[in-house]
Amino acid sequence: MVRRSVATLLMLLASTQGYSRENTRMSALDNSHWTYKGNKTMCSISHEIEDFGVAAIIAEAGEETRLEIKSNELKKQIAYRSLYEMPAVWANNATKLIYDIGMINFSPLTGELVVHQADVVFEKLKNGTWVKVQLKDERQITDSVVLPNINFQEPAEDFLTCRNHLLPVNYQQVRNSEFYFPSGSTSVSKDSLRALRGIAEYIRETKSISKILIDGHSDSQGRVGVKLRMSRERAEEVAAALIEFGIPHKMIQIRSHGDRYPIADNSLELGRKKNRRVTVRLIKKSAAG
Repeated sequence: MVRRSVATLLMLLASTQGYSRENTRMSALDNSHWTYKGNKTMCSISHEIEDFGVAAIIAEAGEETRLEIKSNELKKQIAYRSLYEMPAVWANNATKLIYDIGMINFSPLTGELVVHQADVVFEKLKNGTWVKVQLKDERQITDSVVLPNINFQEPAEDFLTCRNHLLPVNYQQVRNSEFYFPSGSTSVSKDSLRALRGIAEYIRETKSISKILIDGHSDSQGRVGVKLRMSRERAEEVAAALIEFGIPHKMIQIRSHGDRYPIADNSLELGRKKNRRVTVRLIKKSAAG
């Protein structure tokens, strides 16, 4: 039996199901599958599109779910983008515009299109409908990428389980963190403790961090010795919190600087408030180990 492409099937069915004639990219029905991958920091469920590229629904720690479509054939200016839910080619339901898709970004250099707030894409596929991403250039030439839900359910369950166990933050969010202190105080605030708990959880779970640099700073008020002591005690309090949350002492390096490295104007109260800080910087292990 000769296998027809889905693009051909869609054009044959256009007159009865309302499909427009457009350049439709999609894998053949008998070669459609989804692949799950996941860990504590990222979950993905991806679909390879024959002779075109890859579409992936991605949930990353600390980020919203997104849909990524990567293809060398998208390296042209795209002026209009729309997202639709559509029936399988054998169904009779109408194609409907999805309104709440959020922002769509496209990079002509990498051929990567990203749909943010893409939980709706995942839910549509899980509930049995297909999804179509429609792209038009300035000449109104239309390309469409169709994502079927064929062989979707099992990897989708793995994806959901993974997403429910993601860490609350990712590396970009915690690699450089700052914690602020009232004048004369070395006490870590409740908000800072919550943030430090999240950092500690990330370090424990990923095991990718080799060193934690903790630097204490003060504003310009007071004697030199007092400023150095306050900056040291603030850094030690932050370190103590990380240790309490399960981080080994040997990973931590503490430095105190007094008022030597201000980031704001010490002549203003707002500037002094910003300068009374402790920075936490995470150093990743090298690729060579």
